[in-house]
Amino acid sequence: MASTADDRIYSVTRIVSALIIPFLLLAFLILYFFPEESGQRFAYRINPPVMAAYIGAGYLGGAFLFLHVLFGKRWHHVAAGFPAVTAFTVSMLLVTILHWNRYSVDDLPFQLWLVLYLVTPVVVPLLWVFNRKADPGKAEENDAEVPLFVRTGVKILGITLAAMALVGFVAPEVLIAIWPWTLWPLTARLLAGWGMLLAASNIFISFEPRWSCWRIGVQSMALWHVLFLAAAIANPGDFKQHGLLNWYVIAVAIILVAMAILYAWMEKLRRRAP
Repeated sequence: MASTADDRIYSVTRIVSALIIPFLLLAFLILYFFPEESGQRFAYRINPPVMAAYIGAGYLGGAFLFLHVLFGKRWHHVAAGFPAVTAFTVSMLLVTILHWNRYSVDDLPFQLWLVLYLVTPVVVPLLWVFNRKADPGKAEENDAEVPLFVRTGVKILGITLAAMALVGFVAPEVLIAIWPWTLWPLTARLLAGWGMLLAASNIFISFEPRWSCWRIGVQSMALWHVLFLAAAIANPGDFKQHGLLNWYVIAVAIILVAMAILYAWMEKLRRRAP
């Protein structure tokens, strides 16, 4: 294998992505469209439906990333997703261990879940270490530089999310008290795991000035949270009070608007780049 930094995605990285994608798509279909059947078709039952939809949409966002790994041409376009996925998979493994008595260990959905989260916390970071040497570290043609103030803001957001996720994981009762829909210790820690994915994604990408490294991640996050908002609108009764006018839905809507503005601005800069 050539050692030159040619920015290619290695075959083994594509193969592993191809193996992961079906699990993510299946989880999305079950949790987003059939949350009432999550107890039979998923590793555990998730309530309320808006929580199941949030997780399901997150899995679709992950499938979106790995589809670009499978069919993409440049490693640096997708590299930033791997540390975030690593943080998430480690969190899911810890949740599984801590709440082992909540699972039906003889059921096939749980066994698939267990295999996935025993393997991916090891394989995903190894692939990142292995494939990252292909990144030339240079801006591609028609690239743009993400301004420092944007990267600083994203880093601060990531650190804040990491702190919230750690608190939610260690003391789930804190997350249960403030969250706008009903949580239990298991689902609070699951939510904290997804928070770690967001935190790691924001922190890691904040060190990368190349917009070409951001684009797919921004698209993936936008897809996830647009689908969440759609589910929230369809299930307003799942919120404990104030319906859709709760702090989390409002925060997601504001961040989506900010992401849309950033994306349009950076694409304009990219088209103007020499």
